[in-house]
Amino acid sequence: MSDMARLDLLAVVGPTASGKTDLAIELVEQLDGELISADSRQVYRECDIGTNKPDLEALHGIPCHVIDVVDPGEAFTVADYQRLALAAITQVRGRAKLPILQGGTGLYVRALLDGWNLGDAPPDPGLRATLETRLESEGMEALETELRRVDPTAADQAQRNPRRLIRALEIYAATGRPPSQARRAAPPPWTSLVMGLDVPLAELDRRIEARVDRMLASGLIEEVQRVRARFPRADLRRLGHGYPEIAAYLEGTSCLPDVRQDIIKQVRQYARRQYTWFRADARVQWIDPTGGSDAVLRRLG
Repeated sequence: MSDMARLDLLAVVGPTASGKTDLAIELVEQLDGELISADSRQVYRECDIGTNKPDLEALHGIPCHVIDVVDPGEAFTVADYQRLALAAITQVRGRAKLPILQGGTGLYVRALLDGWNLGDAPPDPGLRATLETRLESEGMEALETELRRVDPTAADQAQRNPRRLIRALEIYAATGRPPSQARRAAPPPWTSLVMGLDVPLAELDRRIEARVDRMLASGLIEEVQRVRARFPRADLRRLGHGYPEIAAYLEGTSCLPDVRQDIIKQVRQYARRQYTWFRADARVQWIDPTGGSDAVLRRLG
């Protein structure tokens, strides 16, 4: 029996701008599947250009699950993602199709594939508001220091991401256990294959710069204007790189060339953190994405 006959889920992961979406769409068309997003920014409605969300033309009519599920001003946690992704995978498999997970949010991928137990730590709005106030007044370093005192592993996994630091501290407050322990659970009974796209850093940097330029040319500034007007209480930092920087430009505190360079720099740094995260996961089998879907199909036998 081939690996394909036994496969319950195929995942395509890697850093931003590595070509995950294009490859995943190609695989969906060849393997009769549907897409499950694993992107923490694409869950937000109306944030399309800045999150590089696949549009209808790119999808060719292919269903893509767990995108456009909340408004920019709404809270969305790893537990929310896990619940929606599990439901989507069940639905896709129920149609006798192959769920193909694609995205670069390593925390989402690991929570899903490892079956982290997140249901016993629901968001605490009061605590979250307190932590967000502290984030503003004391800075991210204070929250990271506090988390590192109780759980160095969780602090490393948060990768200095304010949302993840706050969520980890919420889990600790709700469960009394270090978040990395509270998240442990039995993985789902799937046979899965996780493919990572390995792009040389120089090429990835070039792609990131080109992508940022495409976003600016495609209307990112106008998108940020619309989001700010419709969702004035939204925390733009949660929406992804580019949104707070463009907001600074709109407020006149930064010029567009500086904003462009800042976005490029931040996305390049983020891509390196994604590589670090996924390279620590022994499940990931790395391939050269220039081989396209053939490289994956060869692994499937």
